[in-house]
Amino acid sequence: MSTELLTKVPFAKKINIITTNFFTPKIDCYFAESKKEIKLAQRLRYKVFFTEHDKKLLSLKYFKKDADQYDQFADHLIVTHKYSKFAKTKVVGTYRLLKSTSAKKCGFYSKEEFQIDKMISNHQNQNLLELSRSCIDLNFRKKNILQFMWKKIHHYILQNKIDVLFGMASFLNVQPEAIKTELTYLYQRFLMDEKIRVSALDHRKVNMNITDLENVSELSIIKNLPTLVKAYLRLGAKIGDGAVVDKIVKTTDIFIYLPYKNISETYLKKFI
Repeated sequence: MSTELLTKVPFAKKINIITTNFFTPKIDCYFAESKKEIKLAQRLRYKVFFTEHDKKLLSLKYFKKDADQYDQFADHLIVTHKYSKFAKTKVVGTYRLLKSTSAKKCGFYSKEEFQIDKMISNHQNQNLLELSRSCIDLNFRKKNILQFMWKKIHHYILQNKIDVLFGMASFLNVQPEAIKTELTYLYQRFLMDEKIRVSALDHRKVNMNITDLENVSELSIIKNLPTLVKAYLRLGAKIGDGAVVDKIVKTTDIFIYLPYKNISETYLKKFI
């Protein structure tokens, strides 16, 4: 090509690249749409449930995941974070949602620790939703991630016409004696109605009504409750009879029961 022809080739117009948002952290909340995203949620679960309590496992966290037979039938809500447009997306929060229609294929996860048949039989014509494996990365637990997830869960509840929510919540303690005040308070103030009451499996049941609360400040008890438990109670939840010590994950688990109609509209607006 001659020099003359080269000079006639038009130069590309100048492009203005807007870099304002390139270095702005971004947080998103949505339901996992691929096996890869579910795997990232499972790895976060392993990191939170296992390596936080056993530092010896820390070096294995990238090769391990917390997975079970319920995962393939559930919907996985995830919260992702990117430090900038060029950074790798990281899953920093997750919640597993299992509808009663899906549970027909695998059962509910809660049945591994609690006798839930009475509750299920009393809601045969209603849509139930089990919430489980909730966790948030340690570095993001003070950033309203739980509230962020609950906004999305609320939309899911309305979309699927859910009547009852239930699941398990945990104390990060395997010594019931150390949390006897909190367990007793929950039992005496928030126990489920006997007609539908869920109880811990007999061979795993730990009595919750184990101490005197007469000279104990209710405010101090509430302050010591796990964040997730407090959130459920504020929404109007009730508690099952008996706790279960999970020596593998190193928690003491309680059962949570929350009919959607019981949720205070005033608090719902504040919470989500």
